[in-house]
Amino acid sequence: MGAPNRRLSIAARLLTVGGIFLGAAALFHFLAASHLPLVLKGVLDAKTYEFLQPIVSFTFLLNGVLLLPLSFSTLYSAAGVRRGERWAWWICLANALTVIALPGLLLWTMGLQYFSAPLFLAGAVSITVAGLLMMLPLLWTKRDIETGAPS
Repeated sequence: MGAPNRRLSIAARLLTVGGIFLGAAALFHFLAASHLPLVLKGVLDAKTYEFLQPIVSFTFLLNGVLLLPLSFSTLYSAAGVRRGERWAWWICLANALTVIALPGLLLWTMGLQYFSAPLFLAGAVSITVAGLLMMLPLLWTKRDIETGAPS
């Protein structure tokens, strides 16, 4: 196995791990959504709870739903990256850019105050790891995709 093939194979494995992380993040959002009403009820008055609970629950469920196709398309495209297919590289790049933007958005919109919560911190770290596991191998293999390295 030559160097380009080896790089593409390693990149595909890392993309697969990133895709699995995204699937786990989706599952976490679905599970966390069921606990949100209890958490919100403990910190909000009844009127505010009635207004915010559906919005917050929907947001968590929406994130879970949107993470699923991101996970599946990353997993599917990883095999194409292994074969050096340009379309798969571009799909993985779009997915990686989406994922790598999430930690920055968390910091920008929420600040540091929530990072003391262990589950929040675990989620932020896992999505950061997933983004890096996806982006770095794509940058590493860009020239292999452009030159059409044979499988």
